This record gives sequence, C-alpha cells and structure tokens, in this order.
Amino acid sequence: MSSRANKPDTQADIDLRTCVSETPPRSFIMKAGAGSGKTTSLIKGLSSVIQLHGERLRKSRQRVACITYTEVAAGEIWRDVGNDPLVHVSTIHSFMWMLAKPFQNDIRAWVSTRIAEKTAALEEKRANYGPRVQQRTKDKDARDLDRFTRHLGLISGVKGFRYGTGSDYPKGVLGHDDILKLVPFLIAERPLFRTLLARQFPFVFVDESQDTTAEVIEALKTVEQEPSATLCLGFFGDPMQRIYATGSGLVEPEPAWADIPKPENFRCSTKVLNLANAIRRDGDDLVQVAGTRLGPDGVIPTPEGTAHLFILPANNTRDANLIRVRDWMAAQTDDEAWRHGVDDQDRVKLLVIVHQMAAKRLGFGDLYAALNTKAPEVFKNGFLDGTAWPISPCVGFLIPVAVAAASGREFEVMQLLRRYSPLLEKDSLVGVDVSTRLRKMGESVAQVSAAIAGNSGATIGEILKLAHSSGLLIFDPRLVSYLEPEAAALVDQPVAGEDSADDDEEEDDEADKELASMDAFLACPASQLLAYQTYISERSPFWTQQGIKGAEFARVLVVLDDAESTHFQFSYDKYLGLRELSDNDRRHIDAGEETTVDRTRRLFYVSCTRALKDLAVVLFTADPVAAQAHVRQLNLFEGQAIHTQDVFDAA
Repeated sequence: MSSRANKPDTQADIDLRTCVSETPPRSFIMKAGAGSGKTTSLIKGLSSVIQLHGERLRKSRQRVACITYTEVAAGEIWRDVGNDPLVHVSTIHSFMWMLAKPFQNDIRAWVSTRIAEKTAALEEKRANYGPRVQQRTKDKDARDLDRFTRHLGLISGVKGFRYGTGSDYPKGVLGHDDILKLVPFLIAERPLFRTLLARQFPFVFVDESQDTTAEVIEALKTVEQEPSATLCLGFFGDPMQRIYATGSGLVEPEPAWADIPKPENFRCSTKVLNLANAIRRDGDDLVQVAGTRLGPDGVIPTPEGTAHLFILPANNTRDANLIRVRDWMAAQTDDEAWRHGVDDQDRVKLLVIVHQMAAKRLGFGDLYAALNTKAPEVFKNGFLDGTAWPISPCVGFLIPVAVAAASGREFEVMQLLRRYSPLLEKDSLVGVDVSTRLRKMGESVAQVSAAIAGNSGATIGEILKLAHSSGLLIFDPRLVSYLEPEAAALVDQPVAGEDSADDDEEEDDEADKELASMDAFLACPASQLLAYQTYISERSPFWTQQGIKGAEFARVLVVLDDAESTHFQFSYDKYLGLRELSDNDRRHIDAGEETTVDRTRRLFYVSCTRALKDLAVVLFTADPVAAQAHVRQLNLFEGQAIHTQDVFDAA
C-alpha cells in the first residue's frame, strides 16, 4: 500500500475500520466533502480489509473490488494499493462486464429482448407522429426500424458477446450503455449471479458513488441483501459534488448500515472554506471543518486566504475586466502570479462552464454550436466530458490516433488500433492477408490524421464515414444511422442562432433537434477537434467547471456568466436569485425533484473548493448595482469581499 494508508486516522477512518472488522462486516456510506481526503480513506479502508481478512481471502481465492468512475481514477487507486493481487480496481463498466461475461446465454437472451424493446418503442413513436415531425425524422426512424429487424434475426448466430466502445449486436459487441443495463438485470433476475458475485468479491467499495447510476447502486444493494450471500458494501462520495445528470447523488443507507461523515477539509484556506460551507448550507447538513495538516516539523497552520466576489457588467468589457480583477488580486494578496501572463495555465486556473467564450477563442466555435446551441440535452451534457455518443469515438480513438500518426509515433498508433479496432481482433484475422489489412488500415489512419491534425479541409462527417466504412472502429448504432449511405444528405451550415430560450418554453421535437444538431456536427471542420480535445483534456487556460472535480490550485478565478452559456442545466442568475424561476423549475420543486438551482449550487461548490489559498469569483450580469444589493443578502461572501467596478478606481 502507498503512504496514504499510513497517514493519521480521522474519525471516519476509525469508523470504517470498525465496520470491516465486525462479524459479518458491516456495510457503510462515507460522505466526504471537497478536500476531505476521500481517496485516502478509501485506500486506508482497502488496507484495513487486507490486514484483517487477507489470509482468509487468499485461501478462498477471493478479492476486494474497488470500482470507480474513470480510467484515470482507477489507475490512481491501483498505484496506491501497490498492485496488491487481493485488490481488483476497475471502472464500473469493466467491473460489470467481468461479472457478466461468463453468462453468454443470458446475454444473448437479454440482447434479443433489448432489440425487441427498441423496435416496439420505435413502432409506438411512428404510430403517434405529430404534425410537426419532419419527413427526415420519419425516414431515419424507418431505417432504424429496418436495422433492428435485421439485427434481431442475426442474434442467434452470434458466437459470443464482448464489451466494446459502441454497440454492434450482430457482431457480438455491447457498448457502455448496454453494460449498465445488462448487469442490473442479471442481478435482479438471476439469484445465482448474485451469489457468485458475493462469493468472488465479499467486499465491494464504490468510489465517487454520487456519479454512479441509481440502477447500479440498487443492483449492488440487492446483492448485499441476498440471504445466501455475505457482502460488505462501501460507498465513498459526496452528493454536493455530483455534476453529471446520470449520477445518483445521495446514496441512502439501509437501516443496518453505518452512515460515516468525513467533515474535514485539508485543502482550502479559511476564507474559501467559509464560502464552501455557505454554499453547502442549503444543499445538505454536512458542515466542513479545517483538517489538521501535518508537515515534517509538525502541524501546518491553515492559511487564511481570500475569497472575493466581483460583480461586473455583462458587456464587451469582459476580457479587460478579467485582467483588472487579476491585477487587483495581485495587489491585494501581494502575489504577482495573479497577473495576466503567457504561462497562465500554471499560475491561475480560470474556470468556466463550457460556453462560447472559450469555444470561440480556442477555435472550436462551430463544434460548440453544433452540440450545444438548441441541441438535445443529452448532447450538451456529454459535450462537457466527451461522452456524448456523436463525439465520443473522436475523443477516445480518432483524435489520439491522428495525433500519434502525425507525430510519427507508430508504436502508439498500433497500440490504439489493437485496443479499439475490430480489424485486429483475433477472430477477424482468420484467413486474412495480414499485411494487406495493415496497409489498408495505415491508409485509413493517414486520411484521418490529415483531416484532424493537418489541413485537408475534411469534415467530421467525412472522417467518421471513412472510419465506419473501412471497419476501423465500431460506432454506436445511433451514430451509424447518420453514417450509412442511405442517410439523408447533410446540410452545410451549423445550427443557426445562439440565443437561449427559457427552459419552460415549448421546445421543438427532440428528434428534429437531434437531426439539426447532427447535420451541424457532421459538417464541422475536422480540424476543430484538436482544439476541443485540448479544452476538455485541461491543457488550455480555460477549464470547465464540470471537469475539475478532484483538482486543486493555489489561485482560482471562477467566471459566472449566463449570457455566454447555452447550457440550460445551469443558471447562476437563478441560483443567486437574480432571475425568476421558470414554471418548469417550480413544477420540479413541487414534485420534490432537482432544479436548475440545485445543479448550479453543486457546480459552484465544486468550482470554489478547488482553491487552496486565494479565490476570485467574477459575476457578469446586466445590472451590477442591483445584483450587488441582492447578493449581499444571501450571506455567501463576507460583506467586505463583495465588489463592483468601482473597486478598480479606488485601487
């Protein structure tokens, strides 16, 4: 185990060790706020299980499962546990597939049922078309229905099923979404599956539980409650740090479970922590306290730090005012690193919602407009982290392979092809001239590279069609609908207009919005993908507020600017009470459902708690004077830390 396991125990760590030492071990939930050292507690918990139960686990050929949200997080935890063979660390998708893979007959039956369900849903949709549905939508649905029908007849001939990046049922490939539906089904319907899971993994720890789907959490609870199984479940997370819509948020403990709070914050300065608690005040009951920081010479005092709010006009002076804010912070904190400079990325982290300001300046304005402006919500949500089904194959494979090829890194190209391309799978190479296949694959990669990393002028649609027709990659069936030859012709322009409508106004048919958005997306220059990749991979001066959970920086500048965003899920004006809630918001409140305000509060909490020492929040709004008077009543920021443009004149 890493040095994290040897760090001083908090009360939460002691409580966790008590849970896993009971007979039988007791399931638990650990709610750990920002900067609490949640991963440290997770590592210490794994260490406790190994110390207390390691010998028994080895004799029984059992392991501890630790499942998390991303490959990056899984890699971090795996290094921390020192590659201990008693610990299995993986993403939720990989873990679920490992469990399901042996049940091939059950998978076949589930796939047939899933296709039948998709067919029935599409037939019902066609039977209830309204007068506003476009002919293109009807044509696309007809193609999809024909494909589903063909696929259903081919499932019985599939030799075996495997897990891939996209779904291709006739080829036996299940995608990410399939896995998260398949395994909960098997758990719910197959008692043997539940028993085998618990026997193989008597301890299952779930990291970032707030981002895990409710279906997966309920499935794991079902296993824990199986009379014939003994399973200790441990959930580590923070409902206030849930950003993605698919996450469950708060995991409700069962009556016999331990509810373990971890209130310490070892990251933020005193001023930032006070702000974090003020933000969290209306979200839940966890109040964070400064954790004891230890250094080589003993206790390190928590820095006082700063947390300032600047309320400035939402006009064409935004850029100039951001520089003035930084100059003011530099003078107030006696820290020249705040000033605007060429190495901004390493000095000040500027956090924004994915919006037009960053997209236009970094060079992916068309791509942003296509998947955000009047696009379906599922596109907007997945655009933030590259998981939306239109763009995920670009982020996961096409961009990396293009960059590697352009840089002459042939070994890396081959690694990517072996990992993602079905053309290099063992079964597909039987009876094939391998040298000819490799040559053709090389030609396809060269074309993709020229489009993305060169200046060929190709569109995203053209490189996706090339990858699809050549078999270089398996795509999500929803994307295939737009890439096959019979698909409707693309338009040449991205979606027009960038004005957002209020979320309670009547929206266009979702299918028509998807068509328009896909037309614009496929028509985008492929060269914009590199700028987008730079943005979401955190190599630009701009960072998304949605993508920085877990990161920390000495100086943080958070920009709140609804006018520059078309992301309807978040509204700082609504959160701060500067804009009336919509009828839709009120309906959600009456139904006990989350609202734009709830989502924005969580996003604001995550953003502000990235700051180790100094924080500047800039609110761009139409009426700064009125906004200042209102915000002062909210008791979020200290009174003397709220400023308007006048503060620059007084400096």
